[in-house]
Formats: sequence, structure tokens, C-alpha cells
Amino acid sequence: MVTQSRERELKFEAGQHAEIPELGSIQGVDAVADPARNTLHATYFDTEDLALIRARITLRHRTGGGDEGWHVKLPPAKGARTELHLPLTSLTEGPPDELLDLVRVHIRDKDVSPVAEIINNRRTWHLSDASATVLAEVTDDDVTARSLRKGHEHTSRWREWEAELAGGDEALLQRIRKQLLAAGARDSLSPSKLAKALGPLPEDSAAERGADYPAGTAGGMTLTSLRKHRAAFVAYDPRVRADEHDSIHQMRVAARRIRSILRAYRRIFDRSATDQIESELKWIARVLGAARDAEVMEDRLRTLIDEQPAGSIPAEVRDKLISSQQKAYQDAYRAVTDALGGERYFRLLDSLDVLLSPGVFDEGALASADDAVGSAIQGIYRKATKTEKASRAEADPDARDHLLHTLRKECKRIRYAAELASREHNSKKVKKSVKRVRKAAEMLQETLGEHQDGVITRALLTEAANAAQKSGADSAAYELLAQHEQELADAAMERYREQWQALRHELKRLG
Repeated sequence: MVTQSRERELKFEAGQHAEIPELGSIQGVDAVADPARNTLHATYFDTEDLALIRARITLRHRTGGGDEGWHVKLPPAKGARTELHLPLTSLTEGPPDELLDLVRVHIRDKDVSPVAEIINNRRTWHLSDASATVLAEVTDDDVTARSLRKGHEHTSRWREWEAELAGGDEALLQRIRKQLLAAGARDSLSPSKLAKALGPLPEDSAAERGADYPAGTAGGMTLTSLRKHRAAFVAYDPRVRADEHDSIHQMRVAARRIRSILRAYRRIFDRSATDQIESELKWIARVLGAARDAEVMEDRLRTLIDEQPAGSIPAEVRDKLISSQQKAYQDAYRAVTDALGGERYFRLLDSLDVLLSPGVFDEGALASADDAVGSAIQGIYRKATKTEKASRAEADPDARDHLLHTLRKECKRIRYAAELASREHNSKKVKKSVKRVRKAAEMLQETLGEHQDGVITRALLTEAANAAQKSGADSAAYELLAQHEQELADAAMERYREQWQALRHELKRLG
């Protein structure tokens, strides 16, 4: 089983003859134990094109010391790094699949192999307070590293000091830093021992470096948002694989937001480059959506049943409804994991890398961000107006519900398009107007979502009631719940009419 820890540490370069200074004199430190000595042997794995180190991730097998095993170190966040551990297994077997799944979004369907070996002769000092609580540890590493990259084999050696917090605080860490710098150390500029062992990497191509447009342009505005949502999509991949709570929802939201940008702002993109990406994002959102729908339905049924008078819903009815959604989730989740392990998904990830490159944008990317956001919102609004008008004219209830669901999706697209407006790229006037539109669209989207959830839940409960009647069972509980859902949907429709007018008002003000 993978275990997780957070590290807050500082790294320093030290000369070959430098000496660790007196640590017991540091304020807050009452005792310093004699240094423990260990020899650590680490083998680092990566793809041939170094996908992991380019993502600032390290994957290693290490023996020696107190944390032998397989380790994945993730990029720093808020000053600390997350390290994931698995117990030690044979190096010849390669990294366990459980660990590879945590970085699969980066390595995709590429093989990993050893890229470096590092032998570290380490001395460790534990700094404690008066109650013998370890506050921090300082290490002196004598490092010998060998790069195993084909055509780039070499050996290097250096000294490195580290200070890592245990039970202490940030102020103590900074006092330790001051002491080490005074002893001749320098803040390390290398992100990791592996980066130093491998040496300079080949320069990224123009496509890998990504596009760059000035602030205030449509290209600059969309790039800012695309980078944010692509990063979110990638970040949620390992969480979905681990079946973390709400991860499927958040990954699906990121996919939808990227797709919405490509659709709403399509005038600034080269459609030959983005249409296929848009299509594949729709596919993965649909795969994730089946599992998400089961999650939402289970939560909704639980809430609905809990709101009923005590004893009105038999336990067997509750259990049957909840278990059906749990099974639906399990089936849908298997489809999700199958998709995330397939070539189609890996190629989607490849295309999302390309999405930020200069070749994806058209000359419209140099247009004004203010003009672009206004045009995108109004374009979606024109479609929404036709849908809303059609829903009012539709006599068939099922067809009308379908149109209202379409209108909900269009309101969500308006909201997503409006979210791109920012202080960096848009004038104060436009940003303020777009913010009002976004809030009105979000409110209407939520109301129509409540209506849609009511329609779907009512249909499910009606079907269950019919099945109960056919089998000779009591259908009263299902009918009670279905009636309650009808009332919720009707209440949502009352709010919807007023909120639609509010959105129209804000869009007219936007111009």
C-alpha cells in the first residue's frame, strides 16, 4: 500500500572540505545527537525522453537508511514536497504498477528504465528540544552519481547539506539555514540530486516551451486559462486512479472547461488542430460522467430519503435504491480505469501538451481580450435564446425537459467563457460586466441542474415503483419519493423563469 508524507526541507551546496557548524547553539535547540551514518544506494527511473524529471518528479528505488523502498517525489507545493512510498522489492522487477499509476499521466504508455545511480554517504544530526522531541534534522551528504543515459554516461561527485523539519517550525528552519550559510554553504540551485546527476537536459523545442501572447490579447487570456485547466486535469489523474472522493468530478470539470474554451473562442484557434482535441475531451468527459452521475444520484437519494418522515421509507427500499447506485458507480468506475489505461487516453494527453503550443493559435489570438470575451459570450447566448424559446413552445414534457437540459449546458458554457476575464487581460469595465454575467449564468445553471436532477430521479423512482407493482410489492414508498422529486423540479422551474430574465438583463448590459 502506498503511504504518503510531506517534506519541508532546504538544500545547500557545500565544498568538499566544509564542516557542519555547531548546531546546538541555534535558538530553540536544546540537544543535538551524535551523527548517524548511513550509505544510501538509489537507482532512479524515467522514460527515454525524461518525462518525469521534466515534470519535476523523481521515481527511485533506494536501500539503506530508515526509509528503504520505492519512492515518488512530487513537485513542491507551498514550500513542501509530497513523497509517496512503497515497501522495498527487487530492483530487477522494476517499479511496482501501483507506483507507476501515480505517474502514468506523465509516462503514459512509455517504458521506464534506470537513468541514474546515486550512492550517498550520509551523516545525520537530529536536533531536539528539552522534551526530546526531534525538531529537525541536518544531513551532510557525500554524493557519487552516475548517469546511465545512453550517450550521456558520466560520473560526478559533490557535497550537499540538507535541513529538514520534523516537529519544528519555519522560523527554526530559517535559523538553521542562517547557521549553515555562515559556515560556507550556498543555497542549492539544483531541484534534486537526480537533476544534478543527469546534468543539463536538451533544450525544449518551441512547441514544448509553449505559446506566448501579450497581456490584453485573446491569446494571452485563453492561454492563462488553458494552462490552469490542463494542469488541473493532469493533477486529478492519479487521484481518479486511487478513487479519491470528488476526483472524478473535478477531472471532468477540467475537461469540460478546456473543451468550452476551444468551442467558445474557436475564432482564435486553428480548428484543424483543436477540433480533434475537442472531440476527445467530449469522449473522456462522457466516460467520467457515467461514474459521476452515479455518485450524484446516490447522494441525492440518501438526502431525499433522510428528509422523509421517520418510518415512511422501509429499510429494504432504501437499501435497494442505494445499492443500485453503488453498483452503477462500480461498473462505471471500471470503465473509467479502462479508459485511463488505454492508448486513446494517452494520445489525448499528448494532444493536450500540444494545445499550449504556438501552432494551435490563429491570427485572431492577437485580437483584444475584451472583444474576444464579449463575442464568445454573446455567441453562446444567441444559441441559448433559441433553445429557451423552443422550450416554451414545446408541448411534449419529455422534449421540453430535454431542451431545458440543453439550455443548462449553454448557461454553463456562458459561465465558463466568462471565467476567462481577469485583471491581467481585461479592462476594469469589461471584467466587472462579465463578472455579473458569470454569476447570473451560474445561478441559472444550478437551478436548471436541480430541475434536471429532479427529472432523472423521478424517472428512476417511477420505474422502481412500476417494477414493485409488477412483482406484487408495495410501491408506496417509491411513489412518495417520486412525488417529492416532482415538487422539487416544479420549484426549480419557478426560480428558472426569473433567473432567465436576470441573465438576459446582464447580457444586454454587456452589449
